[in-house]
Amino acid sequence: MKDLKPFTDRENFIVASTIMITSDKMKTINRETRQGILQYIRETKYPEVTDQDWKEIAAGIDAHKKDVFEIMVKAFNESSGSPETFANKAMMELDTSMKGEIDDIDFNELKKIVENSDDPQLREYYLTMRQLLRDYNDERSEQGV
Repeated sequence: MKDLKPFTDRENFIVASTIMITSDKMKTINRETRQGILQYIRETKYPEVTDQDWKEIAAGIDAHKKDVFEIMVKAFNESSGSPETFANKAMMELDTSMKGEIDDIDFNELKKIVENSDDPQLREYYLTMRQLLRDYNDERSEQGV
């Protein structure tokens, strides 16, 4: 463990900020309270993080969330639309994993991302993903799963 490099205050604050929006436990707390918790954490543990840093971190998290969603939706569409994609081991594992987790995907959260996006293709991907979900659910129903 000696070889581990400690995170900077900024990196630690990024982790704390990410926890606030991804933790099921933290999501039960309203946004203003979570911001208050982050403010307290910042002031007591990571005082080098400025207000400007916080704004940049929040914007960066939002941008990365959008990017990850786009990658996920595009990969889901590719795997469902072109079987030759399964030649790629990572894509095959992703498809299997996605189908295993599909019931846990928060489509309401994804819809919010789409609605706030300027990318028209993202909406198309989202709608396709919703249709694929319906198709997959129909397939499971037919198999009695």
